Amino acid sequence: MSGDDDHQQYLDDQSDEIEALQAIFMDEQFQILDVNTLETTTAQRLKLHNAAADAAAAYRITVVPEEPDEEPPEIPQRLGLLFAYPPTYPDVPPLIVCQSEQGISKTDLANIETHLHDEALANVGMAMMFTLANAAKDWLREHANLDVGEMEDEAARKKKELAEEERLAKARRAAGIEVTKETFEDWHTRFEAERALAKALAPDAAERAERAKRMTGRAYFEKRRGEAVEAELEDDEEDFDLDDLDDEDDLLDDLEALVEEEGVSTLASS
Repeated sequence: MSGDDDHQQYLDDQSDEIEALQAIFMDEQFQILDVNTLETTTAQRLKLHNAAADAAAAYRITVVPEEPDEEPPEIPQRLGLLFAYPPTYPDVPPLIVCQSEQGISKTDLANIETHLHDEALANVGMAMMFTLANAAKDWLREHANLDVGEMEDEAARKKKELAEEERLAKARRAAGIEVTKETFEDWHTRFEAERALAKALAPDAAERAERAKRMTGRAYFEKRRGEAVEAELEDDEEDFDLDDLDDEDDLLDDLEALVEEEGVSTLASS
């Protein structure tokens, strides 16, 4: 077999393994990585920094210690198993970098990498990434110590942030209603409704004010009676009889009742 044929065989073996891993793991457990986003040290360890652009490829398998049907622990652990293929894989071990996605200490990461390197040497000559993923899972179940201090620090930080947010919220409430887009829109809607109502009621208010200026029927007739009395006194003081005023009072009462009943209180404005 020529060198070109050997190279193509390696590429085919690697491609077949990637397809198998994609079929085995769910989408969130297996990822094809963008090598341009990898940290420099990670890329160097995977020997991608010197790889040709079309040959640079890296992958991630997320490993959790519990089985799918098991309840996750209160503080779960997640291991990121990053790997890349040397040109002659699987006749040489893959390039591996372990990262903690959650709850795994640096010491444990170093121990897992050592364990996986030993496993890889024992499986040279065959596709081994599924085997190595299972080996990492078993190691986590048996040996991993939770990085309790790190987790407690994170919990304390989040608790402190929540307490500070609550303190600021109380301060804003004590100072008054916080102006947000929602509160402003609510206020503006009520303001426009009140203004429309005031505008609708304005003619009624003007009419009431105009009516207040008008003379009532009784006032109108009393004014006319006074004018008539004065005229009569001037014309003939001797013939004037005060008893006639009492009769006229009765007439005015009747006229006022008629005016109010017929709605002619506006006579005074004519």
